[in-house]
Amino acid sequence: MAGNGNVAIGVLLPGDFMSIRFRFLSKLYLMTAAFFLSLGIFISADAAQKEPIAPEERPMDFILVRSGDCNVSCIQWISAQGAITPGTPKRLKAMLKSLKGRKLPIVLQSVGGDVDAALAMGRMIRAAGLDTAVGRTQLKDCPMLDVRCVEKMVRNGWSEGEVTSASAYCYSACPFVLAGGTVRAAENGAIGLHQVTNGKKSREYGTAARRNLDAISTKFDPALKRKLSVYFKEMGLNAEDMFVMIGMADPDGMYQPGRREILKAGVVTKFSSYSDEPGYVFTPTAPQQPAAAAE
Repeated sequence: MAGNGNVAIGVLLPGDFMSIRFRFLSKLYLMTAAFFLSLGIFISADAAQKEPIAPEERPMDFILVRSGDCNVSCIQWISAQGAITPGTPKRLKAMLKSLKGRKLPIVLQSVGGDVDAALAMGRMIRAAGLDTAVGRTQLKDCPMLDVRCVEKMVRNGWSEGEVTSASAYCYSACPFVLAGGTVRAAENGAIGLHQVTNGKKSREYGTAARRNLDAISTKFDPALKRKLSVYFKEMGLNAEDMFVMIGMADPDGMYQPGRREILKAGVVTKFSSYSDEPGYVFTPTAPQQPAAAAE
């Protein structure tokens, strides 16, 4: 108590101790929660940075691959796999330059990508007079989940591996690259087309059961359609048939045309069988070796 010149000393009651303890524990809980939250954010960010890119999502690259003993006879090809990006034509140009006129087939597997890049690549392949095929390359000693692993790619020479038409695919803009081949081969079901669009669903699309084949499902860029039409005719494809197949795809889906459709449209000139190995058969009677391809 205060009075008579004495200094009063406060007395803490039991309720005061409870209040102080509650405030202390609350601060401790908040600090602990904040610490673990920040730790979780750092761990999540670090895990995202270290998450590997799926093989099919890597940018397309080009490697020389051979299978067998080339002192006797072997199969040789250019393996082209991955997503088509604006930088892909530059890498293809470097590979073609390294061949110094030698003709090896380009074996493709791709989910597609940049349309302009695909058209440029198709024209480069046609100018070089090369054949194309849809095929899956498996390099020697690569794991099953990454059969064309980067660790086994030889950048300045020949990689060792095998090639097959089985389960290979060429989707989206990839068929435009395939079209550049003088001879074009694919297994049934390997080709997939979807719409190249820039707008929303058209009113004339119709229902799923009563599809209007005269209308595509989204607004098509007229300039892009003209560009594709010119390219299809340049490659010897039937432009009308190509646009019908492109229009058959759902807005968010993929249309896989049948053998008769892609043959009639000119997308392929022949079909591969399940066991085919699309490649050039090399024997020592043709000893020319391609120069090392640029990175």
